[in-house]
Amino acid sequence: MKILVLPDIHGRDFWREPCQNIEEYDKIVFLGDYLDPYGFEEISVEKAIDNFKDILLFAKDNPKVVMLLGNHDMPYFSSTYYGFSTYHCRISTMHYKEIHGIFKEHEDLFKIAHHEGDVLFTHAGCLSEWLSSIFDKKYDEKIDLDELCKELNDLPNETVGLNLLYMVSSERGGCDEVGSCIWANWNEMQYDSVLGEVERHYAIHDVKQVFGHTLQAFISSSKVIEKENGSLKLVQNYGFGKALEFKNIKMIDTGCAYELETEEFTINKISK
Repeated sequence: MKILVLPDIHGRDFWREPCQNIEEYDKIVFLGDYLDPYGFEEISVEKAIDNFKDILLFAKDNPKVVMLLGNHDMPYFSSTYYGFSTYHCRISTMHYKEIHGIFKEHEDLFKIAHHEGDVLFTHAGCLSEWLSSIFDKKYDEKIDLDELCKELNDLPNETVGLNLLYMVSSERGGCDEVGSCIWANWNEMQYDSVLGEVERHYAIHDVKQVFGHTLQAFISSSKVIEKENGSLKLVQNYGFGKALEFKNIKMIDTGCAYELETEEFTINKISK
């Protein structure tokens, strides 16, 4: 199975060109975080909203498209989540009402988790310790991914489920032991993927995972330019790292699209 995977959007338009070749793919999976652009990329909130609307139009017209929710999406998606969450990332309070309305209008398009065969897609990756704590299951035994995805996709429907999604570890500035599938830090996942390394950690048996969430941008070059008014401005060019891969895990958030072959579980970056 060939899947086009589109990591954290944050207002970027790298999804457009590969999505023109939709017939080449069995599925197209957006990993979430559609808004709240990074300041260094100089994408306005208004431009990010227009970009999000275009993604929604594309998704509505194409049943192959799967749209997942990320940590930046949940405050907009759920006013209840917004109400009890104290950590809102870079949320735009000025545009909150408009963005919340867009999410509500299209809420049936969104999921927390999706799987194709033995490959599980979430925004930040599912830690077995988090799953064990909320569902009271041992994930070193074979699990039913249909059942797991149903349970995860039901979480936004109840306040208790929203609280479980808002579990943030110290790795991301929170106070929980581990992060949820929209908040887990990449190194938590790496730690959790090794069966028996710590007594309370369990590898998710025979489950491959693909997720984004952790920005891998780095400064590739810098220069100072003189503006027309005589003032100086530092201009920095950013590059992006490659996917982090370890034991049944592929973490991607590199400002571009990826092609995933599920049978071999290989992933390749599509150049901009």
